[in-house]
Parts: sequence; C-alpha cells; structure tokens
Amino acid sequence: MKVDIMGTLWVNVICFCALIDRYELLPTPSNETSDINNFIDDWDYRIEPHDMPLLNFSATRHSLPPSPQVHNIQVLVKKKRKPKLPKKLGDAAYSFVDCRWCDIGVTMLIDELKIGSSFEILKKKVTDMCVDFNINTKEVCEGIFDVFGPTVIAAAKMSKLNAKQACSMVLGESCKGNISNPLHQWNISFPDVPKPSVGRISPPKVGSTTFKILHLSDTHLDPDYVEGSVSNCLEPLCCRNESSEGIPEPIPAGKWGAYAKCDTPRILLENMLEHISEQHPDIDFIFWTGDLPPHDIWKQTKEYNLDIIKQTTQQMIEYFPSTPIFPAVGNHESIPPGTFAPPWVQQENSTSWLFNELSAHWKRWLPASSTTTVMRGGFYSVLLRPRLRLISINTNYCHTYNWWLLVNSTDPAKELKWLIYELQEAENKEERVLLIGHIPPGSYDCMKVWSENFNRIVARYESTISAQFYGHSHADEFEIFYDPEDLSRPTNVAYLGPSVTTFENYNPAYRIYYVDGDHPKSKGIVLDHETWTMDLEEANRVGEPTWYRLYSARKDLDIESLLPEDWNGLLKKLIDNPDAFYQFYRYYYRDSPTRPKCDNKCKLQILCDLRSGRSHVRHTLCHDLEQKFGSDK
Repeated sequence: MKVDIMGTLWVNVICFCALIDRYELLPTPSNETSDINNFIDDWDYRIEPHDMPLLNFSATRHSLPPSPQVHNIQVLVKKKRKPKLPKKLGDAAYSFVDCRWCDIGVTMLIDELKIGSSFEILKKKVTDMCVDFNINTKEVCEGIFDVFGPTVIAAAKMSKLNAKQACSMVLGESCKGNISNPLHQWNISFPDVPKPSVGRISPPKVGSTTFKILHLSDTHLDPDYVEGSVSNCLEPLCCRNESSEGIPEPIPAGKWGAYAKCDTPRILLENMLEHISEQHPDIDFIFWTGDLPPHDIWKQTKEYNLDIIKQTTQQMIEYFPSTPIFPAVGNHESIPPGTFAPPWVQQENSTSWLFNELSAHWKRWLPASSTTTVMRGGFYSVLLRPRLRLISINTNYCHTYNWWLLVNSTDPAKELKWLIYELQEAENKEERVLLIGHIPPGSYDCMKVWSENFNRIVARYESTISAQFYGHSHADEFEIFYDPEDLSRPTNVAYLGPSVTTFENYNPAYRIYYVDGDHPKSKGIVLDHETWTMDLEEANRVGEPTWYRLYSARKDLDIESLLPEDWNGLLKKLIDNPDAFYQFYRYYYRDSPTRPKCDNKCKLQILCDLRSGRSHVRHTLCHDLEQKFGSDK
C-alpha cells in the first residue's frame, strides 16, 4: 500500500505535540473547551431507513468478463527501463518520524510554550526545523504550517492526552510498548438480537440477472498540471509551472500525465470518462469513493477545494447524465486535508462548509431523506432495489490525521451507532448491504480503536454485508476481514479500487464490478470484477491513450468465486507461489514500467495489507509472514 502524502504533514507539525500538555504546562482555557463541554448531542441516530428503491427494475444479464485480450498477454512480457525517480517525501517522513522523534519535538518546544510563544514564532521554529532536516522547501514548510497550524493548535489545547499517548494514537504500531490510553478506549453496543447462522453462499444460477457497477476513486484532478514542466521536483506535488527547477536530471511532464509525484491532467480525466461512457453504456450505477482535489496540501483553501469538487461533479454529470452515482467523501476534500470535525466542533472549525456543499451536489442522486445524515457527517443509506441497500460511510472519522480525534475519538458523529441501526434494520428486512467509503478500515492511517469496533460490526452483520468498496491506497488490491474470535475464518472482503491519478508510479485505472442482480434469491454478492487501464508511457509517446482490460479477477487470478474464503485462498497462493505474487504485483501497479522492485520487505508489506481488514494489529495478523519474509522494520 502506498504511503499517503498526508504522512508528510506529520513532519511539519510534529512539534505541535508539545501543545498536548506533556508536563501539564498548558492549562486549557475555558473558552477553548466550551464547545465540547457545553455541547449536548441529542441527535437521534434511529432515522427511519430509506425504503423507496432508487433504481428501476433491472432484468439485465450482463456478460461476465471474457478471457484476457492478446494485448494483455503482450503487456505481461514487455520490459521497460525504469526511470530514476526522486525519493518520495512520504518515505522521508516515515523514516524520520517515530515516537522517539515525537518526544524530542515536544522537548524542543517546552520553553516556547512556557512563555506563550505566538503563532508566528512557532511557525518559524517548525519551518526552520523542516528546512534544516531537508524535509522540503521553505515555501512548502510554511504553507503546511499555515494550513494545518490553526486546527492542530486548537485541537491540541483541548486534548487531555500526554505526548506519548498522542503519538501512539497518530503513529500506531510504530510506537513500541503498551502505552495506556484510557480516554480513547471505547466499545460500541449491539441490539439484543441473536446473530443469524452463517453458511457458505451458493453462486447464482448461470444466466441470472446482474448489476454492472463502475468504481471510480482518487481522481485528484489538478487544474494546474502543465505539460513539459518538471515532474521530479522537490515539492510534494510536481508537474506545475511553479515546480522547482534546478533538478540535476529533470524529467518533463508528459501530455497525459507522469509517473512521478503528479496528479491528473484535465484532459486525461475527460478522456477516461468519455471512454467509459462509450465502452460501458450499460452501467447500472457508479461508486465514486472520493479524493477529488490534488495533493497540493500546503496551499489549499476551502474555496479552492470546493471549486475542484464542483468541477469534477460537473464532469461526472456531463458524461453520465442519467446514471445513478453514489459518492463517498475522501480525506482530501476537507481543509486541512483529513480533518473532519465532529458535531461538537462548531463555528470556524466546523466541517459544515464541506457537508453543506456535498449535500447540494449529491442531492441530484440521493433521496431527500439522505440530507440529514450527509449534513451531519457525510454518510447516508439508500435502498437500491428491494432487498439490496447501499450505505456510504465517512471513514475519515477514523483518520489518524483527523486532529479533533485527539480530543475525543469516541464514535465521532455517532456514525457507528447509526450504522448498526441501519444494518440491524436491513437484517430484519432480509436486505443485503453494499458498503462504500474512502479510507479502508485496515489502513495504517485508520485509528486502531475505530477499526476494532468497525470489525466487530462487520463480524456481527456478516450475513447482511455483501461486500465493501474503498479507495485511498491508489493500488489495485483488497482487504480481508476475519472473525475477531477466530482469526482463521474470513468474514468479509473490502475491494480497494485503483486510482485514476498516477501519483505515484501507477497507470491510471478504473474498476468494473458484476454483482448478483435483481432476482428473488439474490445475495448481492460480487460475481467478478475487472480493472481497465491505459499505458501512460505509450500515450505520451503516440499522443493518445488506449484503454484496455488489464485483467478480470476470476479468470486471471484463478479463483472460483469472489467469496471471502476464496479471497483467503488466493492470499495463501500469493504467499506460497512467487509467480502468482509477481502477477498480482503487476496488477497492483497496473503494469506500470516504473513500479519499484518488490523485495521480501515489499512482499511482507503488501501481503500483510491484504490480510489486514483491521488496523494496527499487523504483528498479530501477520506473524507467520514476518517469519517467512523477515521483519518489516
């Protein structure tokens, strides 16, 4: 799984941990805590579930993917020279930051905090450290402080955590030892209803109706992308006019994109959407799982992000005017990126500015009943067809860089309580549920306690949740969920759709799913999926992209069906068979010629990611992999 650019911000704000009262130096001003102390959350999560089907009756029998085209076989054997790319800023951040450095950062600012240093003084201190350690340019370091500083300071002054506890929450398993954090240990509760018995699902009869679903994720439109600009710049995002020059071996940005730290040119996104609308006119509906703005996190504003959301939404409407679209909110939609304030955070720090805008855009696809939950926290539940429900959750409420969680991480916005209610109602009505979101619950940047509770929900409602769909990682992969009481038994699968953006080393791609359709015995299970991509290097050379089917799951991964036990069997094959892993690794990067060489450390990371539907328990879930491939530390 890729290292998200959000990891880079930790370097620039690490000294803010000092604001979290390590030595009880900062008494919390009463006006800073008024929001959380005086806020009474009387929101009733037991909303009447939406029960009017959004989709017209569909008796379509979509053909499942055929054998791979000859083009795919040629891709398998072609070899290309890997261009030399600069070290990722995210990698530099993660190699620099651990709990030890976090504590050092605290110590460095203790004196400044004692004397009540101003925002500008703190900014200069952090910027100087950022530049001195060659983290990035002065402009980027200052910009990140300006974007993230006010929110981090406000949240830190309200937090009751010490530095070790805060660092443990943000950095997770990289913090060694058992760090007690009682303020952030919580459990959701379930209705007093017995769990239905679980048995293996039988595939539908051949010729049964199916749904054909498009999955788009991580488009990261960059309106400032410039062909010919520096693609291997020093900033976190390149391929722009302002990208730093003076690189010893500059690599110019191509017309259609670049494999470096660059996002999606407008012409590439439009070309892909046009291709999809022509190649797949029979799509029944679309999953759109977030991350619309580019990765220029050091210079973004609310107005800028809202404009990107508006532009991208208009593109979707233009190319899919009559196709139902079901969105999920990504971490990059907010300002600062990843920061989604719970309802008790009000006034200037509230996220209502974003939820209001999303509600205005999404209402063309969603029923009026969804407005309440979208406005509250960016989540909703809708009935697609009788006995098939879709629930979109805001997994940014588990994001470790959501700084408000350092104050109170307990079920932000009551989202999980609401989710349990929706799932229980679905179980009562014998509905099957498709879950969509942005950040996968097993991701390294999903908070451990939230992920634990979410896994309990998935295990309890495994007979109701047919499958899950996320983005965020940019890779073409999956996550397996296991029974918390029996880690050998898989309960569910999360499909992580590939990114449209090439950031970083990927070919752009989209996913097509074939789901058990509109018939009385439908279980809403995924029958097959296929990934479509294009060769960016070739497109830049010949002047036009050619989109093609890279692989289909059943045929090219050689699995009987796409049930959890079958994905678990595939994972065992990837562990034991180097050729099978190599093929999967090609698909992971969509056969990009710049994909890194995958050594044992790389294999360990990817294979453990596939097994980790639960975050920050890698050494429990992947102990056997560590023994086989060596420690990932």
